[in-house]
Amino acid sequence: MRAARWPAGMGIAVWRWVRRSRRVSRRRLREDVVSEVERVPRHGGDGVQDSRQGVGAIYQRRYTVRIDDSPVTATQLINRLGADLNAASPVEVAVFDKTSGAAELLAMGDEYVVHMPGPWDCPVRVVEQTPKSFRFATLRGHLEAGEIEFRARDVAENGVEFTIESWARSGDRLAEILYAKVGIAREMQLHMWSHFCNRVVEMSGGRMVGEVEVLTERTEVPDFGPRQLMVRALTPVFTRGFALATRLRNRPLHPRGLVFDATLALHGTSERWGIPLLDDRAELPGHVRLSRAVGWPHPLPDILGLALRWQQPRDGETEPEAPAELLLATTGRSRWGRHLLKPATRWSPTFYGSLLAYRAGDRRILLGAVARQPRIFPADLPTLAHAIEERPLRLDLVVSTEFGAWQRFGELRLHGPALNDDNAPMRFNPAQHPIHGLSPAGVFQQVRGFTYTTVQRIAGKAGSPQPERHRRSEKTAP
Repeated sequence: MRAARWPAGMGIAVWRWVRRSRRVSRRRLREDVVSEVERVPRHGGDGVQDSRQGVGAIYQRRYTVRIDDSPVTATQLINRLGADLNAASPVEVAVFDKTSGAAELLAMGDEYVVHMPGPWDCPVRVVEQTPKSFRFATLRGHLEAGEIEFRARDVAENGVEFTIESWARSGDRLAEILYAKVGIAREMQLHMWSHFCNRVVEMSGGRMVGEVEVLTERTEVPDFGPRQLMVRALTPVFTRGFALATRLRNRPLHPRGLVFDATLALHGTSERWGIPLLDDRAELPGHVRLSRAVGWPHPLPDILGLALRWQQPRDGETEPEAPAELLLATTGRSRWGRHLLKPATRWSPTFYGSLLAYRAGDRRILLGAVARQPRIFPADLPTLAHAIEERPLRLDLVVSTEFGAWQRFGELRLHGPALNDDNAPMRFNPAQHPIHGLSPAGVFQQVRGFTYTTVQRIAGKAGSPQPERHRRSEKTAP
């Protein structure tokens, strides 16, 4: 009977996700990068599947909703919820069945199985309880390995704040693929618990203030899995190869380029990403270097590079300003093409993408810039210098998930005159100058960081001047 209703239930869940997901505020729990692995709660007991037995990164997720004009207190709300978890659960995709304990109120030691579509049933046990909260630990066979807490607190007069907070890793490799790589399990989880929060508001008899807020933090757990072994294997290959190339040519890739003053005009997108670059409204000064990767002479096609550096505003009251860097290159723009480099014969109009992904909370994203100038700029440096000296080059700054639609979050404006950095190359290393809230994702991002650091150290020993000491050329040609 239950299996027969899953297809219809999934259809309802997908419809709700499409309708509500963009309205859910998603942000990071902490803007600083602090390892919380040792602070992840772990309750023992027979059959408990804690975070040490899971796979992949640990995710800490907090769903919060504010309720006003509530006729019940925080304690009464938790009692109502404990008496019938299915009153709040989206039963079309998740049904709580009590398998151990009294039939009435939830109590310490009670066990439930959460039935969901897919190859998992999700058994849990109540391991902690207070008048205003209760907590489950996952048991063997669960989709995840960790703990989840439901709590409420009284705020102001007739106000209640309800929170669901979890600390968990994927239970096995398949679950990790569906959660971290494909994202289906992650979005199903987002739908389930945000819908749960909405139903709790209805149970309270009050009214919701704003929308459900979702805060996420992801912490990598050091291990010696296939990814780490691949990083260890590839890093020496890339670093030694580029180190040798650096001795032959000081700058193996993008040997010659032009530097321009730039302005980042940020305005955000229709959804919150939890990243200042993607959410804030600001105008930030910076510099951009445009270059040809191999250095083939024009008009031969080449991979065109756009390297961007800007000064990030202070992150909090005590944090100083910090530089950030982003490296883009000509790639495809389609769902699959954005993962492939694409030789080009013009600076504009064209598309520049990050190629490699970044992690924003629990999502993998790509960044890009769209040069939309109607006039064609052939991909040679003298023409570029002359064109931007006459009129600024404008590019749309865009963001997407790995296979999602591109969304515009700002504009990048390049101003002349050009700077020739042949004598003092302007060098970039995003691993040393990260963007607030974004961390490199994937094997090649890690390898790239090690490689850039090694190559630039060798170039520095060879007597390369500091990158900030580039000079303004007396003529526009490089």
